[in-house]
Amino acid sequence: MNDLAQLKKALDMAGAGGTLQQPIIDKVLQELIELNNPLRVNLPRKPGSGSAWILNQRTSRGSGAGFVNDTEEPGENQGTYLQKAFPYKTILDRRKVTRKLQAVGKTLLDIEADEVENGLQNVRDSEENALINGDAAANPKQFDGLRKLVPVGQTTIAGANGAPLTLELMDAALDLNRGNPNMIVMSKKANRKLNALLQAQQRFVDTVEVKGGFRVQTYNGIPIYRSIWISDAQTQGTASNCTDIFILDTSSIWLGELTPLRMERLASKSSQGTEFDIFEDISLVLANDLKVSRLAGVTI
Repeated sequence: MNDLAQLKKALDMAGAGGTLQQPIIDKVLQELIELNNPLRVNLPRKPGSGSAWILNQRTSRGSGAGFVNDTEEPGENQGTYLQKAFPYKTILDRRKVTRKLQAVGKTLLDIEADEVENGLQNVRDSEENALINGDAAANPKQFDGLRKLVPVGQTTIAGANGAPLTLELMDAALDLNRGNPNMIVMSKKANRKLNALLQAQQRFVDTVEVKGGFRVQTYNGIPIYRSIWISDAQTQGTASNCTDIFILDTSSIWLGELTPLRMERLASKSSQGTEFDIFEDISLVLANDLKVSRLAGVTI
């Protein structure tokens, strides 16, 4: 297909025109990937720069402020800091539309719709999987996810060999978070177990509307977000049917975006088709270890 024919196909949109297609496509991509995805919409995303998000994390508060007499010179305090870097990693899915399919289809955008949707689903799945299970030591192309970032001191173990979920365990994990938790992330199966516990105690299963217009369940007023990427087959001691529950204060954990989600067409390499990439450069940033917690070893 020559350039003129391709242009006619791209503009053949029932009079919609639109010679500046790329900005419109980018906005549509953002909307499509956020459809039915409350976790992605509500985990903060902040623009970044450089090769990594770098921050100084205070590790010691010193002896604290004290009371002094009038004209008394106070002692000097200075906090200690640890510099942490969260390198940006690239998630990319490449798609191709063949020349023959372009000739058969009504418009180029119609033909690309299915490939765009599939590409977005792949990027979304890879991103959410990395948010939970990312391990830069095992795969340097990834950023560390919640299972790696939440420190041992902020983790409650249900039992040496796993143990069933209880409301006491949920409350212990919540109390371990020193911030103001506004996000609980768990698997669908764990969510059903929690519902059963609440109903057994004749407690209401409350819901709340969160950003994006989604209505989600709450526990102690904290919205619950479900993820298919939290495994229910983790090992804890002799048990192999365990799962994780994460409690987050999103003022201290967010996604840094070097490059927000984009679609870019590639130069033609062959007469047999055209290619495009859907990609983003992001990293999961944890600014304060004390404002996250994890409940691990919950048998399902």
